[in-house]
Amino acid sequence: MRLRILIFILTIFLIFSGCVEENNANQSNESAYQESVNLSSTTLSSEEENIPEIEVTSFSSIYMHDNSENVLRYLFSWDNVPGNESDYLSEYLRNDLGIDWVRNAQNIKTDDNNTIRVFTPDNSLELKLSDDKKTVLITPDDIQLKVKDENGKLCIYKIEEYRGSSDPAEVNLGYNLNERYYAIYGLSIKNNGSKNLDFKLNELHLRDGDQRFNTTTLDPYGFYERPRLDVLSSLKKENKIENTTLSPGQTINGSVAFQVNSFYNESFLLMYKKTPVSSASLEKSIKTLRMAERFNYSTIFGVPPYSEETDDLNRDGTPFFCNWVNRSVFEFFNKADSENMMRSSPSSLSGIRWTKIVYALEVKPDINITTLPVKNRDSHTYSLLAVDDAREELINTYDIEKIAFLRNGTYKHYSRNSQDVPQMNLTNHIFVRTSFERTYGTPMNVYASINNQNLILDDNRNAIVVRYSDGGYHFV
Repeated sequence: MRLRILIFILTIFLIFSGCVEENNANQSNESAYQESVNLSSTTLSSEEENIPEIEVTSFSSIYMHDNSENVLRYLFSWDNVPGNESDYLSEYLRNDLGIDWVRNAQNIKTDDNNTIRVFTPDNSLELKLSDDKKTVLITPDDIQLKVKDENGKLCIYKIEEYRGSSDPAEVNLGYNLNERYYAIYGLSIKNNGSKNLDFKLNELHLRDGDQRFNTTTLDPYGFYERPRLDVLSSLKKENKIENTTLSPGQTINGSVAFQVNSFYNESFLLMYKKTPVSSASLEKSIKTLRMAERFNYSTIFGVPPYSEETDDLNRDGTPFFCNWVNRSVFEFFNKADSENMMRSSPSSLSGIRWTKIVYALEVKPDINITTLPVKNRDSHTYSLLAVDDAREELINTYDIEKIAFLRNGTYKHYSRNSQDVPQMNLTNHIFVRTSFERTYGTPMNVYASINNQNLILDDNRNAIVVRYSDGGYHFV
């Protein structure tokens, strides 16, 4: 009897102990699971609050070269402002930028000595040192200065360069071609979080393999002073994205520029912090640009790319002007100008040849476009107007002699006297701009060729609208 009671008590004890341990284990597992959920939720929420939704709405690629020799003018030492070179900075801001209020301004360093703030009670500006310490950006005027490390001190210089003057005698010419490449992204940036989001421009960068490129200002060689090139005029009108705070649900639109080492390619990767900005529209843009650069306008208009007139040819047979441009035409001039420049001699009567090329491409995918004729002021001619949904002008030209619409499988040409230019409503089409400027000659004899072109393509990359304009100038 006692044995049975003892066995019963032991059994009850074992069962109770097992239940307690199982309950403790369950509580421990639930607690660990809950901590994991909370940690994961916190991490995702943190990422959500700090990473905006970024969409690529347009893409531009620009190449330029010239043989003007840049001269560096010393301005001040970054280490000596504030200090004994503050007056040098003030003098530059007054004399070069016309900012008179700096006479009574104070200078302070902020942001771990990476920013100089110049201010009065009513005005202020900032000079920001780039992450790689190679440039200084003055905001809000977007003026860029060059930085050189000299004996451990950062010296700030202004680049005295060719700025679009039509007088080649004002340009210092050399045998070195100064080449630059730019990639410009049109972006739509949205805060999908529930809290304010601080968008910082210096956390947006571009990668190409192991190379990293930070944002820059797009004003090389007076680009924005060239209204004759449609791509550059379009970029000038766009809002430039800056540091800003986005409220929940707020969206901003604008563009950012990067100085890169090559033409656009599929390896370009836009990043915000450590997050890639992937975009199907960007992939479509790259493919469209490759197709647009191979487009042969001769097949539609029957016009060769180069002028065949004897008066329009250089002594070596190189044409001065081109009627239309694609990648092969650009590369022809790019190579010819370099070779001709090297053959010139500073001791000859003609001097060193002056060469300058700008080749710019812009693509806007998946947009709705309306085309329609607009009667000009003289009431006798018509211009073509193409606008998007926001009524932004994509094409607005008085010269429609070189334009064709694809109708029923064939291209129909329209002239400036045509009154039947079709009105078309094109949904989810791709718009491409191409601009080209080539200036070549000597200080006493300069030729300039200006070309602006447009393609409107459907989703299968069939060219629905084709337009080009050419203009040649001869300065003596």
